[in-house]
Amino acid sequence: MERLSFGADAAFSPAEELLDGVTIAPLTAPTSAGAPFRAAVFRLAAGGRIVRHPATVPQILAVLEGNGEVSGSDGVAQAIGPGEAVFWEAGEEHETTSAIGLTALILEGDALEPYRRL
Repeated sequence: MERLSFGADAAFSPAEELLDGVTIAPLTAPTSAGAPFRAAVFRLAAGGRIVRHPATVPQILAVLEGNGEVSGSDGVAQAIGPGEAVFWEAGEEHETTSAIGLTALILEGDALEPYRRL
């Protein structure tokens, strides 16, 4: 067993123009290192956002705490909160914002498929 930390002390603020008021705590190696997918905990501060951009691979954003808004290809913002998740296809334009702050687990990978109940 190997313990991993994703607390605020394990997070960093990436120098990416797509992220405003966001810190990331990676849980897996980057896909560039040969991993089939990657997982990380993203924290959006109050007023933070992941600006509109196309998904490079399929992505799932699962909210752990806080509240925010997400949008997909139609650009229509929808509220999201704890216990809810969204799936974006590769190439789909999307954005995430939070007025009060939000913590989410984000999964990305070519073979990622959402679970769909029959």
